[in-house]
Amino acid sequence: MERTLRLLPRHQVLFDVARQMPEGQSLSVETYLHFLGVAGDILVAQQAFYDHFALSEGKLVLLLLLRQASGSGMTPSQLASAARVTRGTITGLLTGLERSGLVKRLEHPEDGRMITIELTEAALALFEQVLPERIQRISTFMAELSEEEQHQMLSLLEKMARHLPALHES
Repeated sequence: MERTLRLLPRHQVLFDVARQMPEGQSLSVETYLHFLGVAGDILVAQQAFYDHFALSEGKLVLLLLLRQASGSGMTPSQLASAARVTRGTITGLLTGLERSGLVKRLEHPEDGRMITIELTEAALALFEQVLPERIQRISTFMAELSEEEQHQMLSLLEKMARHLPALHES
């Protein structure tokens, strides 16, 4: 079945080559490129949503980690570890969040040489707006698929995730 794909020029070249391959290979490449395009569009929409609130995915992750800490705060090292990023990345994200008034630095209760990061009231208010709207947009987007199709897609994505090493092998 011939489909029309909206591809980026760099992907179109690969697609054109794949169409000259045996059917199984061309279908694999077509499916992969279509998936890549949809995933890219999702990331662009997600970033546009975050931009509306002067956030990024990294900043939101830190805010959510602090929210889960239930008011006890976390050290920058704990945040870096939990978010699986470097301390340098944490420093930049925290600087931006502090400048936006969403986090505050406090002296660590047990070690005066350390600091603890806590959410501000502004961050808590932001959650009341951002989280429900984000969840609603995701639900609306996914509503195009039935519950059965969503389970099927989840299963397929898990299967694809298990085979990611094939993209890294040399």
